[in-house]
Parts: sequence; C-alpha cells; structure tokens
Amino acid sequence: MSVTKELIEQEALLLANGERAVLHLHREGSFMRAYEWSAFLSCRYLHQFKVNKRIFKGIGHPVAYIGFPETSIDKWMPEGAVLEALDEKHLAVQLPKLMVDVMDFESLDGEYAEWKDAVPLTEPKPKEERKAKSYNTLDVVLEDKMTITSIMHNILEFPIESKSPIESMLFLANVKRQLATLI
Repeated sequence: MSVTKELIEQEALLLANGERAVLHLHREGSFMRAYEWSAFLSCRYLHQFKVNKRIFKGIGHPVAYIGFPETSIDKWMPEGAVLEALDEKHLAVQLPKLMVDVMDFESLDGEYAEWKDAVPLTEPKPKEERKAKSYNTLDVVLEDKMTITSIMHNILEFPIESKSPIESMLFLANVKRQLATLI
C-alpha cells in the first residue's frame, strides 16, 4: 500500500472517530502536508494555502492537499494551538478552544464538499513532457552559439526568487553543462 493511501485512510478514520477540530500534518522531506479535511481546516483557519487535487496511484479518487515548508510552521499556527508530535513524520494540531467553540461542524461538512469540488484536478504530466520542460532563455542559447556573455545574461535573467529549489537546481545544472562545453 502506498504511503499516500495510508495517510488518506488514516485521515478518514480520524475524522470518523470525531477528531474534527484536529488537523494532521505529515512531514514529507522538508515540507509539511495536510490532506483532505486537514487541508480544508488549514485553509479555512490558518492561511489560504495553494490547494492541489489529484488522483494518486492506488487511491482511485481525487485527493485535495496543501503543503508548506516545515520551517514556516510557526508562522501559520494560531495562538493557543497545541502541536503534538504523534511520530517523527506526523504532527497533530489541536485548534484553540475559542476557535473550536464557534465551529458548526454540520455547515463545515457542506463547505468542505464545496471547497473540494472547487479545486481543479491536476493531471500528472507524462515523463517525456516533464523532461522536456524548458527554461526559455537557456534553450535559445543552446541553439545559438554559446558564449560566456550569453550564459551570464541567462543567469542574470533567471527569476530565481520566483522559482522552486528544484527549478533553480536544474537551471544551475544546465549552466554548468553549458560552461563545460566552452571550457
């Protein structure tokens, strides 16, 4: 059974057992993720996170989830929330009593269904398409004659502040490859 499938089943079981005012965060690498109901609570009570929805292998139905860097967890926690480490990769966040006391779980159930339906389903890209992802300026330079100056221009034009660590790492690998052909 996949790890994601286990997490989704665990989330459904906790919800069925009445843990509706607790959100569960799962450590995945350097990120924390919340799935389904926990993702909904996170977006509703903590922050308007970017929500993804996709069908994971072995699950068969769409799963909504959010993620954020683990280092920013304190930034999103409301005052009075209690964080409990259930294991090294699983945190339970008990929302503050003042917040829980005003929750109407019947109306939240309806809001949750609408929220999840409103999230667009993300289709995974085929492997070939992921490999062919381009960084416009680099591809132009690869077709033209490369010079140190053109590589420097590409470095200066690369918007590193808006790129993910993976995109930045791939960009750097391409720059290294270009420089190796010149040296």
